[in-house]
Amino acid sequence: MASTTVEFAVQMTCESCVNAVKKSLANIDGVQNVQVYLDEQRVVVQSNLPTLQVLKVLESTGKKVAVKGYAGGQAAVSILEAGKVGLQGVVRLIQPTPDVCIVDGTIDGLEKGSYRAFIHECGDISQGCENVGNVFNPSATHNGRLYGDIGTINSDDSSRAVFRFEDKVIKVSDLIGRAFVVAKGSDGEEAKRVACGVIARSAGLFQNPKTICACDGTTIWDEAGKKSAL
Repeated sequence: MASTTVEFAVQMTCESCVNAVKKSLANIDGVQNVQVYLDEQRVVVQSNLPTLQVLKVLESTGKKVAVKGYAGGQAAVSILEAGKVGLQGVVRLIQPTPDVCIVDGTIDGLEKGSYRAFIHECGDISQGCENVGNVFNPSATHNGRLYGDIGTINSDDSSRAVFRFEDKVIKVSDLIGRAFVVAKGSDGEEAKRVACGVIARSAGLFQNPKTICACDGTTIWDEAGKKSAL
């Protein structure tokens, strides 16, 4: 299973904070390497776990935590902000090697059940999920599947879906500006679209030094304290 290296901002002030962070991740299956930088309030974790799972472990130390970037050739993110009212989510796409794309996401407000994740041709969400075009399929089928047919997502009793796929077909470079769509049903063209978001480039490892938003002065710790789906 391919691993991802994720950079987290963690609000640390002393060596005891560092020790608490290291201890929290020490015996977690799937965590392969942890680097802690106190002066920069940064923790870098290599694992094969969903990002949300690692974030929750870090938050268990009582510190505020936020995702800052991913290692790999390319990275992208889709904020699911169109579709069913009350549904929100974040999907991250990371290309750690040329042959593997990792799709890592969390969605809240998704009624319990099974759904399908697709990449659609267009990133136009001005009319909800109606103008995103067909499932992206640039060169017929790939080993019997549509290029943009990513996989099944399962939502639990709390209406939350946490997922992590390793896909050997899609490439992040082909997805920028398109739409990530969650639908009820296995047929991408006929399935009912319940959520969607534009796929945009995101920061790689150590490429996001900001701690304060220039637009409104909000700090990264203010944002980390807000309730959201990662």
